[in-house]
Amino acid sequence: MEKVFYIDLKDITNKSELHRLLSRELPLPDYYGNNLDALYDVLTDNGDSWNLIFYNQPKSPSEEFEKYLGKLRKMCARAASECDNLQIRFFP
Repeated sequence: MEKVFYIDLKDITNKSELHRLLSRELPLPDYYGNNLDALYDVLTDNGDSWNLIFYNQPKSPSEEFEKYLGKLRKMCARAASECDNLQIRFFP
């Protein structure tokens, strides 16, 4: 059965806030490492039948955080390409 997760990025301003949000919204293990490598591992190991919908891009993110969000998008695309039943989408 598909599990849908809506992740609102509107008020997120840095990496720490992003990973705290993900820890609240997704069923991540207690040992989650709060970084993109750890998120990739969770998505590819446990994300079968997950549908993640990221929406409301942050308002005026710093250049550093904007780059991190780009890395997040690339990592999500790679994870979704490796897992047939994992869907990840980003909306403005």
